[in-house]
Amino acid sequence: MGGEAVIESVLALPTYTVDGWAGNTVDGAGVEWWVTKEDGWSGGPGIRLDLSDRPQRDGSFDAPSFRTARVITLEGTAIAPDPDTREDAKNRIVAVLADGATLGSLVVAERTMTRRASVRLAAGVKIADTTPVSFDWSIQLTAPDPLRYGEEQQLTCGLPRPGAGIEFPLSFPLEFGEPGGGRLSLLNRGTTPAWPQWTIHGPCVRPVIRNDSADGRQLAFSLSLSAGDELKIDTAARTVTLGQMSRRAGLLPGSRWFGLPPGTTNITFDAFDDSTPAWLSVSWRDAWV
Repeated sequence: MGGEAVIESVLALPTYTVDGWAGNTVDGAGVEWWVTKEDGWSGGPGIRLDLSDRPQRDGSFDAPSFRTARVITLEGTAIAPDPDTREDAKNRIVAVLADGATLGSLVVAERTMTRRASVRLAAGVKIADTTPVSFDWSIQLTAPDPLRYGEEQQLTCGLPRPGAGIEFPLSFPLEFGEPGGGRLSLLNRGTTPAWPQWTIHGPCVRPVIRNDSADGRQLAFSLSLSAGDELKIDTAARTVTLGQMSRRAGLLPGSRWFGLPPGTTNITFDAFDDSTPAWLSVSWRDAWV
């Protein structure tokens, strides 16, 4: 199928949109796609826990737990305006995510927010005719990354600027002005850490991204960027690239990767020479378990 779903109207919330199809909506052909059962989206993903039994003793040796992939099952009923449209609707839902080589985006518009996950088809779509103009359907999706993400957010800042100083003639109380730039406040409204993507736009020498809300964690680089250079840092993938070249070796010792925990994270952007017009941009998505 591919492309954006054609939605004439919304039947109920939440709506589920993936690969040109949308549940709980009326599509452009007049087919009502009712979702009667959902499993795996509203709840949490499974837990992978590898415990070893204690030999000849009660209990097990403790071990960390990890989230499994998120498996989402949607079931419902489709009601078409006529038998021919019903047959076309069956063909369209069977073709959802037919390309198994790529992930698709499942977008769920809920009552208070819109969230998404990258998914692929986990099982064959099931169809069962009920009347000449309706059929029951079931589709199962798997999200390798089990987190649910909000809409992308973006912020930018330049390097720190000194305050404006004092003006003459003097008047009391004296106002020295406030320093500007170099700071960002990033809000993650979710329930689990989000992993941002940073871009440092040159020119600058030895740039630093510092997390003022954590235990001194920072990403510092022994690099010099020219005007037009863009150093991209993907904290989820742990990559640092300049153009097509990896520059992860440019991370200074003591640098530590950090995400954005739920709530506000304060960031400082600095460089060896803060008089250049360099600037920092960041994008992230609120994240929920």
